[in-house]
Amino acid sequence: TLRAAHVKVAYLRMSGNFVSEAFAYGFQVLEQLGESFPAAPDNGIVVQEMLGTKQLVTGSLNESKLKSLPEMADSTKKEAMAFLDEMLVCSYQIQSIHLPLLACRMVRI
Repeated sequence: TLRAAHVKVAYLRMSGNFVSEAFAYGFQVLEQLGESFPAAPDNGIVVQEMLGTKQLVTGSLNESKLKSLPEMADSTKKEAMAFLDEMLVCSYQIQSIHLPLLACRMVRI
């Protein structure tokens, strides 16, 4: 179940020595939730994603439009957001290049 997967990722991450395992497992879960990421992104992919997200939030999607958006209703996307949040922490702990990709995905969802 997804709840068990959350517990496993959190346990592995908090145990200290298994952050990389938590990170890998979390990406497997995200894949099952329809959110895939490159295994070894290069700087070009990161820059492209960041520029695309910047364009999204500085273009037609301004602050007033963001405030007027309805609350997320898609349960799969809600679960993905929860895993993305956990993965951000893992990414920070292991200083992964995935961190900006995860953050950008959260903005886009």
